[in-house]
Amino acid sequence: MAFAGIIVAILLVLYLTWRIRFRYPPIGTPQALCYHKLSDRFCFEGTWMTRKRFLDQIDQLKNAGYRFVDEDEFLLAISGRAPTNDKRLLLTFDDAYEELFNVYLEHLRPREVPILVFIVSSYVGRENTWDLTGGRRRFKHLSWDQIKAMAKAGARFGSHGATHADLTTLDARSLDVEIARSKTDIESALGVTARSFSYPFGRYDQRVKTAVESAGYEAAFSLYPKHCNEIVDRFALRRNGVYIIDTPRTIRWKLERSPVYWFEEMKCRTINGIAVLTPVIKRVSPGRGSSPGPGT
Repeated sequence: MAFAGIIVAILLVLYLTWRIRFRYPPIGTPQALCYHKLSDRFCFEGTWMTRKRFLDQIDQLKNAGYRFVDEDEFLLAISGRAPTNDKRLLLTFDDAYEELFNVYLEHLRPREVPILVFIVSSYVGRENTWDLTGGRRRFKHLSWDQIKAMAKAGARFGSHGATHADLTTLDARSLDVEIARSKTDIESALGVTARSFSYPFGRYDQRVKTAVESAGYEAAFSLYPKHCNEIVDRFALRRNGVYIIDTPRTIRWKLERSPVYWFEEMKCRTINGIAVLTPVIKRVSPGRGSSPGPGT
């Protein structure tokens, strides 16, 4: 009984926190989903999804009437220059892992599902040594050849920084490398404008937002921003994180004004908060990973 009382108290605190501080996004605002790894390899971290489960989620969302939109329509919509429709979805991928190549060309493109992929520019074609792996086998990022082939097929690409660093901890010069030079690298390789930025670990502050805007990006994405969901900040856009524990039902709970919307939001905010420990551990244990260096 005491344990049940503790659980009820925790849930009540979470609900009141959501109700007072975050609340629902505005009606009619398009929403975004954020995936990371699509892999059939088991990962201890939660930011992965098997390919079969992922495709089942996409198909069930389409069957439920959701319409996947591209970067252009999404940015128009948040500016109020596109028709209101509660079921528009932007599908995004952080980190640009290699497994996405076949999933996009063989499954998403035939389904006419557009995607926006955020590249860690200094790790293109490399393994993810920026991440904590605990001695496990690493994952490889898309190569430039793969990225170009996907772009030719219709995929859009933005920046996720140069080295996946926590931008809030950087000095001005390093911040410029992560934000401005990563944009230049992507544009030079693809011959198109990199319009959007995704904050590594979802972390930003006003200095970082200003640097992103000054670098010429049109928008920047977090996961669950600090401000109330009723505010649509073009340089702190909200996305719904999708993790291995999610199902088509829980994804719809994230997107719809369901009785458990608040629980999904607070669950994902907690998961994202834990992920922020990665750069902290990397700083105190530099031997856990290596960086190829910015701009390489």
